[in-house]
Amino acid sequence: MKILFIRPPHLDLQTMEPPRIGIPLGTLSIASSAEKRGHDVRIFDSLLYRNDVADKTHFGASFERIGREVLEFRPDIIGIANLFSTQMKKALAVTEHIKSVYPPAKIVVGGPHATSRPEEFLASPSIDFVVLAEGEKTMCDIIDYYDGKKDLSGIRGIAHMKDGRMAVQPNEYIQDLDSIPYPAYHLIDMDRYFDLAMKGFGSRYTDIFHEPKREVTVITSRGCPYECIFCSIHPTMGYKFRYQSPEYVAGHVELLVKKYGVEFIHFEDDNLTLNQPRFEKILDILWERGIRFEWDTPNGVRADALNFRLLEKIKRSGVRELRIAIESPNGHVLNDIVRKKLDIGKAVETMKNCRKLRIPLSAFYIIGFPGETKENIKETLDFAYEMMKKYGVMPHLHIAIPLVGTEMYDIAKERGYLTSEDYTSGFIQGMGRIKTEHFTPEDLREFSVEFYKKVRKVYLMRKIQDPVKMLKDVGVFVRHPKSTIRIAKIAAGYVK
Repeated sequence: MKILFIRPPHLDLQTMEPPRIGIPLGTLSIASSAEKRGHDVRIFDSLLYRNDVADKTHFGASFERIGREVLEFRPDIIGIANLFSTQMKKALAVTEHIKSVYPPAKIVVGGPHATSRPEEFLASPSIDFVVLAEGEKTMCDIIDYYDGKKDLSGIRGIAHMKDGRMAVQPNEYIQDLDSIPYPAYHLIDMDRYFDLAMKGFGSRYTDIFHEPKREVTVITSRGCPYECIFCSIHPTMGYKFRYQSPEYVAGHVELLVKKYGVEFIHFEDDNLTLNQPRFEKILDILWERGIRFEWDTPNGVRADALNFRLLEKIKRSGVRELRIAIESPNGHVLNDIVRKKLDIGKAVETMKNCRKLRIPLSAFYIIGFPGETKENIKETLDFAYEMMKKYGVMPHLHIAIPLVGTEMYDIAKERGYLTSEDYTSGFIQGMGRIKTEHFTPEDLREFSVEFYKKVRKVYLMRKIQDPVKMLKDVGVFVRHPKSTIRIAKIAAGYVK
């Protein structure tokens, strides 16, 4: 059968952070599974056509271009990815346009928001199925259903309309992740994504003087056994930690480096080092094979899951920056409110060890949880500032956002804390979405602004005190001025 996967255009929220245009990793993974079964598969990424429409709120290909792509290929089934709640309306509009120009198409939508709110998509007659959670097996089963090879009742992980009502068939998580073929990179023009990364439109933004490289995102594991109330991973990936074998991961990385010339990898696992022996083995295999590249952990790793021996190998392997997730140093907030169950003592030990090994380290902190007080918030900010001055840990402060599908959203809604239930209109950068008896969104914004004023002074002073590093940073600016300026504007939004 002919299958077309589409990444829809985005609603540009006109914040200082532009849409990220990294490779559509999830789509590539599902596409590889479909292709393995002998289907004719294509991928159309709307974000590659970012200047297609004069409307500045529309980022990506025009609906007309998408329609032409559909009519040219005339697919049997179209898969639409909807990663974020803020992009739901755009994804829905794409499906309705496709159905209007090519009624025979069967349209399937998947992704985190679709998993959490399938009824919102199925309310539109343009959509035939919603894939719940992981898509590799479920999408192939849907294809088999339309190909007359599988009964509808035997498909796991779907929502669809039946007799005027939504029917849900719960998913079953894929236990053997090694059974999934490597992403179908050959179906896209990798150089177009590398070129965009060089211009500052990469999949992730790091420090201002990040040297743009041929970069990709890789995810080697799924699921999380912890219960942080703000995390949206559980509806899509579950609580059980599942992972690819070291040999599988090493083979994937080797493919990227040798065949596609990848120089930098963002490991976006939610728990990359949770199984420390596994990750150590990955690093060992790559080192033995002579596979060299730079990497980071933009989603953060658990600060209490990094022993010294592993950190030594991390240093040797080419890590550019390690990010850890602290959230708060306060035991009550960390364990009773957030339920992260983090050993803060081990986290501080990790900071000390990274300082000793000269591993660039940054840490995530979050303020504004339901039940948190201003005193708790001040404790978090004081701790973050102290760790920066003492161990050089660059803080990344975020305001807690009640994402759809999270326990935090349910708590905030139940207690009447939500300032707005319209989660499709986007988030104002640096502003919270809840108001409690202890703080308002404006209070959190003020905390953030004042904190970053202090951080900026320390950051700039350290730049001045390290002339060698300063010269390197100037070199990055000279070689990549557009990228550096773009990322600098993003950073400025957090500290203005």
